[in-house]
Amino acid sequence: MSTPAALPELLDCAKLARELGITRASAEAIMRRLPKVQPDGLRKTYVRRSDVAAYLERSTRSAA
Repeated sequence: MSTPAALPELLDCAKLARELGITRASAEAIMRRLPKVQPDGLRKTYVRRSDVAAYLERSTRSAA
């Protein structure tokens, strides 16, 4: 019997802003660049924590 894969952690805009210590507008801008998770019948949208982490990694520039 196989072990089920862990479900992805979902973040809404408010939680993303809180965790990153950024404004809600900044969190919304980040969310616009990521795939959305919007369960049927719900208005709220989410992003996967792993997508946020990958986006931040791609967006990080080293000092020259």
